[in-house]
Amino acid sequence: MEFLIFAGVYFCILIVLGIISYKKTKKTPEDFFLAGRTFGPVILFFTLAATNFSAFTFLGFAGNAYKTGFGQYGIMAFGTAIMAIMFYFIGRKVWILGKKNGYITPPELIGDRFNSKILRIVFMAVMVVFTIPYLAVQAIGAGLLIQQVTGTVIWQIGAVVTMLVIMVYVLTGGMRGSGWTDFIQGVIMVLALTFAVIFVAVNLGGFENANILAFKSNPELFSRPGGGDYFLPQIWFSFMLLWIFADPMFPQLFSRFYAAKDQKSLKWSMILYPIIVSFLFLFPVLIGVWAHGAGIEVPLGQEDSVLPLMVAKYTPSFIYAFVMIGALAALMSTADSQLLSLSTMLSRDLFPKKKNNQITYAKFFIVILSIFSIWFVLAGYDPNEGIMGTLVKTTFSGLAVLCPTTIAALYWKKATKYGCIASIISGEILIFFFQFSFLPTYGFLSAIWGIFASIIVLIVVSYLTNKKAT
Repeated sequence: MEFLIFAGVYFCILIVLGIISYKKTKKTPEDFFLAGRTFGPVILFFTLAATNFSAFTFLGFAGNAYKTGFGQYGIMAFGTAIMAIMFYFIGRKVWILGKKNGYITPPELIGDRFNSKILRIVFMAVMVVFTIPYLAVQAIGAGLLIQQVTGTVIWQIGAVVTMLVIMVYVLTGGMRGSGWTDFIQGVIMVLALTFAVIFVAVNLGGFENANILAFKSNPELFSRPGGGDYFLPQIWFSFMLLWIFADPMFPQLFSRFYAAKDQKSLKWSMILYPIIVSFLFLFPVLIGVWAHGAGIEVPLGQEDSVLPLMVAKYTPSFIYAFVMIGALAALMSTADSQLLSLSTMLSRDLFPKKKNNQITYAKFFIVILSIFSIWFVLAGYDPNEGIMGTLVKTTFSGLAVLCPTTIAALYWKKATKYGCIASIISGEILIFFFQFSFLPTYGFLSAIWGIFASIIVLIVVSYLTNKKAT
């Protein structure tokens, strides 16, 4: 009952914020899509953090830690913290060029830099195709949470309802509404995970005793290579590199570089992001590992439910309800940002000459993308992969290939459109072959081979075509 009350209030707050932001948003593309480029340090930091903390922060981290151990914290927290450097390395140049040339979407910048409509469309297509599974996973996470809490509502129904709520407030609020709701959702997330780990620890006899119990139950979770011998050197290297190349290419993060008020806002976000990641990412990992000492047994393929199970067992009902709302906040803050950024690209990059109608087109695509995501929820999700496995094999791998082209566009004058197009296509093709075991990965993630191939092809083809470049 507490959960339904909290969820009802929470959804109403989001919709109200969307309506308020709608009234404050000017009917111009820059204001609707980028909130007029006015996000200062506080809002920018919270919207970057909340946008990047999603369903896998609450569910995937704990589920993977339950299977593999504390190594999950290392590859996620350390790798993601390092990625924050890219907020400034890429974000600063993106902000400068966006401010100067009026760019709103990532493909605009890339296509204009190389004077290539084809490259612009290719870049956009990759972003859209590989972000849709990430968007759908947020709804899937919501469905799993609602099913866990209610015990009666099947996860598909919960996922569809959540997607529809997200669609409504994104349609009304634009980027300003997304930023405001991200601030609220970010605060809820931090409080929810903090309450969860404290209450679970206290009821297990304290942090030390909780670790002792887990160690006695499954000591391999406390050392490398961890449960299932997962954390081999190749996996460590793969994830460290993956986050650096993949995260800045999330369209919902990239677009927020444009929305920054100034470079100072980006710099503070870069500084604060690793700090919050260093402790916040530890909490779900602790709970996932502690589940072994607590005697929680999770069926194979349902590991993502371990955090809700632990919180339900070791916290009061109102804390449990609040933590579940925090999980909803994490995934919804990501989904709304993805929905807006994808619709922005589809409207501006497919119809660049329809400037007066771009907001209308964007709202149309918000509805279409929501429907497509619902279809993915109902037909494309494999529970055996789990949330993290689904994302690593789809979104993270596909988007990482775009990073070399982006860096070249910002920093390498000799890069050519031919090199960039060849880089993206070859990287994606190679990932496909590795993903479906046509080629051996030698223990590395498929994305790593795609990244290396895209870098090499970009350099070689750019040098070969430099004189022909327009």
